Amino acid sequence: MTSAQIQNLLLGVFALGLGCVQPTLAQSITRAEALKIAESYVEHRWESSPRNLLHGKDRDGIEVHTPDRDGGRGSPLPDCWRVNAENIGIAYKWGGIDTPQSFDVGIRAGKAAGDVYTSEKRRRSVAAVSSAAVGVDCSGFICCCWKLTTRYSTGSLASICRELPSTDALQPADIMNHPGGHVVLFVRWLDNNKKRALFYESSPFSKTLASERDVNKMATEGYLPMRYGQIRND
Repeated sequence: MTSAQIQNLLLGVFALGLGCVQPTLAQSITRAEALKIAESYVEHRWESSPRNLLHGKDRDGIEVHTPDRDGGRGSPLPDCWRVNAENIGIAYKWGGIDTPQSFDVGIRAGKAAGDVYTSEKRRRSVAAVSSAAVGVDCSGFICCCWKLTTRYSTGSLASICRELPSTDALQPADIMNHPGGHVVLFVRWLDNNKKRALFYESSPFSKTLASERDVNKMATEGYLPMRYGQIRND
């Protein structure tokens, strides 16, 4: 994909967040298929080198900070990637929608491994997306897991989902979405009371990973339980 094609795709991402683009129909997907795709991101192994580091401006003047362990921008440190080592999980990149395969191609080409979220990037939107980095952001991760043909942001996912009556209704491959913020993929409950759950996500300061979360706390923070309209039970 050329830089121009990537730019056009990303413009669609943020336009959707503003309600400027009409959603397109996508193929249905089973819950098991979506989780399998998610796991391919969370469990992906890759080798890094110093060429994959970037802290500063790219050739277009866009500020980029990779979530490496020694760069001071990633968090928490155990989830950040190490230089000259095998790493697990695809690096978070603002505006990114790489597959594990395209991520590896970029890494071997010496592109920056990820670009962490900042409030300035959210303010600048698509203008803050760097073509010098590879990785996937939180909504890009969900789009890939659901095999969507159109890119959606946390602000526009509601256009292809329905809000669930409560978090108790969450099933595998549903999401907890904070419009204009973060989104995570529900995997399973960790207790009988449906208070804690396992999620897959692309964490804004590190990588794709599995996380345990208090669902009630998430709800108070503004996260909404949602279900993709084309998801099928296994």
